[in-house]
Amino acid sequence: AEANKEADEKKKALADAKNEAEQMIFATEKAIKDLGDKVDKKEKDEAEELVKELKKELEKEDVDKIKSATEKLQEKAMALGAKVYEEANKKAQEEAAKEENGKKNKKNDGPEVVDAEFEEKK
Repeated sequence: AEANKEADEKKKALADAKNEAEQMIFATEKAIKDLGDKVDKKEKDEAEELVKELKKELEKEDVDKIKSATEKLQEKAMALGAKVYEEANKKAQEEAAKEENGKKNKKNDGPEVVDAEFEEKK
């Protein structure tokens, strides 16, 4: 059992690295597809290139290289997500500012209220 322990640990490490890499590939490809034109072409191409590199490393079955390529892809995917989030947040702030300005410039749509004095007749 002890003789096989080291080999088993290597197999487990490789399987874990492969699983993590495949999940990262899937998540990145899905994000690229979902984001569509919200991501500029250069960023998209860089992410796709990192996906290709990681797929090549998976074939070689070198745990350290798989982990390294997975980390690079994860950094790029996070950067893409952050950019899209920033853009969405920026647009939401612009919309909120427009709406606030619209409220300030718009007259009250309700009935016009006039103060008046009156006397009761007896």
